[in-house]
Amino acid sequence: MRKILWLVCLLPMTVMAADPDSTVPFPRGEFFGGYSYFHAGAGGGNFSGVDGSIAENLRPWFGGALEVSSHWNSGTNVSTFMYGPVFSYRKNPRITPFVHFLAGGVRGSVGYLDISHSKTTFGVAPGGGVDVQVTRNLAVRVVEVDYVLSRFSGTQQSNFRVSAGLVYRFGFRK
Repeated sequence: MRKILWLVCLLPMTVMAADPDSTVPFPRGEFFGGYSYFHAGAGGGNFSGVDGSIAENLRPWFGGALEVSSHWNSGTNVSTFMYGPVFSYRKNPRITPFVHFLAGGVRGSVGYLDISHSKTTFGVAPGGGVDVQVTRNLAVRVVEVDYVLSRFSGTQQSNFRVSAGLVYRFGFRK
């Protein structure tokens, strides 16, 4: 866990040092939507669902994202709603790797990890992914992987979420 947190803290500094003021046009905002797979730790099971986010890019390398996801398995549901900083590396205009550190809520429905009623708890999700540009305004998020840490019923869960889908980009500027 400590290695992951160090990576999340050090990688953005490397990105900023490598390309603080890119001359490549970057989008002011991005909408993402796509399929998502959620593996719940501590015997919670595997879930399929959707993941979506809206991001505002303040600089070529820095922005913030609000992400919401929902996953289902046999009538059981787990959802996340989180916000946090995003650090992007835009050296190549066609390929954009990014890292983010999201924090917010994780909600489990009745039956998730044997809870008796729906419950919401605090969670964090360090992670990242890669977007590949198709057109000026459209990209494919080839992969996004997040380590979702939550705590239900006094037990810490180490969960993983993998997502892929489409990204709509708008408001380009240099």
